[in-house]
Amino acid sequence: MLVFGVLLAIGFVVACGKKEEKPVVLNAVPTINNQMPALNIVKTDNTPLFMKDLDGKVCVIFFNPDCDHCQREAQMLQANKDILKDYQVYFITIDQMPAIIEFADKYKLSSESNVVFARAEPGEVINAVGQINQVPTFFIYRDRALVTRMEGEVTLEKLKSVL
Repeated sequence: MLVFGVLLAIGFVVACGKKEEKPVVLNAVPTINNQMPALNIVKTDNTPLFMKDLDGKVCVIFFNPDCDHCQREAQMLQANKDILKDYQVYFITIDQMPAIIEFADKYKLSSESNVVFARAEPGEVINAVGQINQVPTFFIYRDRALVTRMEGEVTLEKLKSVL
């Protein structure tokens, strides 16, 4: 019995000392790290959209319709709309739909084919992107990867530099 115990202990030490070889995988397909927020939004036409499904160049702007900073950003973007022509632009707020529509119409951004205004639930926003400390907050994505997050008013030059 003692001999069996010693042999078992030796076998355990030998087995634990072995380096485990990792299998070689040939022709592996790289996985795409989708950093788009897992956020459900409702567009102003009441159609739902899951942001994680978006691809390409995406600019997400969290805003508040009553915010002076957000209003100035909207004016700046309207006056320089060509800088975002290659992006899908999503203005998202937790405010109610009438305020969102009024904001979009006032700043003449709702007529742009690449600009979407939408509403999201506050808890879902926090779960998807974390705490929003200032509005506007910009998230720039390319091919589902986060390029940058900018909080507060962003100058035209700064925005151009990250696009």
